[in-house]
Amino acid sequence: MNEVMSRLHRLFDIRITFFDVQEDEQRDFHIKPMSPFCRALRKQKSMDQKCKTCDRENLAEAKQLRDVHIYHCHAGLIEGIVPLYDRRNLYLGAIVFGQLRDPDTKANEDWSGAQKKHRLSLSPCPMEKARDIGHLLKLVSESMIDRELIRRQSNPWVATLDSYIEQHLHEKITTDDLARQIDKSESFITHHFPLEFGSTPRQHILKRRMEEAKLMLENGTSVQETAERLGFYDAFHFSKTFKRFWNKPPSTVGSN
Repeated sequence: MNEVMSRLHRLFDIRITFFDVQEDEQRDFHIKPMSPFCRALRKQKSMDQKCKTCDRENLAEAKQLRDVHIYHCHAGLIEGIVPLYDRRNLYLGAIVFGQLRDPDTKANEDWSGAQKKHRLSLSPCPMEKARDIGHLLKLVSESMIDRELIRRQSNPWVATLDSYIEQHLHEKITTDDLARQIDKSESFITHHFPLEFGSTPRQHILKRRMEEAKLMLENGTSVQETAERLGFYDAFHFSKTFKRFWNKPPSTVGSN
């Protein structure tokens, strides 16, 4: 990952960083130094807080969108966030790039001459180009995830619950079941599970069951057997759930 990120930074001549699942900026790879414009802004306590708040709010929005998020920061610069998820829908962190000057916007009239000069020294980048960079970074990161160059560094309890869910997809799994596996309260699961898995326990378990069902059907398992092996009441209930999730009946998948 270090080599890829460094090459991208040199190719685009932009600042590219990586925020982990705890939203901490990682500095393990070569990144372009913070621009003089942003460095000067962040020396002011109030502006530094605005920068941090802006980062946090837009990171949350990108995670909600689950896609490339391009925006103007509070100082008017163009920034981009690419949230990363693995094949199991677990959040891995986010690639963040920016400190780019939008050629279609003007400097704040209240800024000093030095601030305006620093702003003009920033790399100009129209919004459309920023979107292209964001989607290219997404494609590159997805390839890296497939090759396991980006792995999730999560709390131990996350791996415990992930393994438990995978082994019990054929059973009814409650919030209490999950809580007991890691010796935590149900309220802990309710609050922390979505932060780590990107959805509620019910949504995540349903998604994993539907993904497993689709795979089984594609491999030739009958609708009836798939329903039974994944713990559904009957084939009708399974078919209704499958169609609602995938927008097509299970009979159209595989050899059924």
